[in-house]
Amino acid sequence: MTRQNKPWTVQWHIVADGTVIRQRSKGDQPHEQLFGTHATNQKLELADLEALDYRIARNQRFFNVLAAVLVGVGVIDVVALAAGMVLAWVGVDAGGALVMPALLLLVGLLIAIGAAQGLMLRRFNRAWTDAGFASSNQVTMAASEARSLIAAPGAVSGRPVRVKNA
Repeated sequence: MTRQNKPWTVQWHIVADGTVIRQRSKGDQPHEQLFGTHATNQKLELADLEALDYRIARNQRFFNVLAAVLVGVGVIDVVALAAGMVLAWVGVDAGGALVMPALLLLVGLLIAIGAAQGLMLRRFNRAWTDAGFASSNQVTMAASEARSLIAAPGAVSGRPVRVKNA
């Protein structure tokens, strides 16, 4: 029996008092839905929340490409390092000439990976604060409480958007 991997959907809700709720769902059943509220610094509109989702998705695409490039360079570097060590062990003079640059590049890649991770976290957190949120952290809500707030008069809901990871 294969387990079906359902896609996530994310939907924003703004209730009458201005509380922002983010609903993450893998289906229509209550156990497939998660609700969280975020502290905000200002009154937000659905357009602000959709712009936040777009900015986060754009940043994620950029960092996916960057990670792929770093992994590709890393693989080539490890192959060059291994080839240099094998050639040096066999006694070929050119083998030793490959080892030191490959080691230096490996150290540079480790530094670049750490810097990229820090940059990614700063850009992610900056997107949330620029959108009017106190932080990117959410407080999980009980589903029954969230549904009653969303169903109350004055609440508005955005459109559900499919995402890879919620």
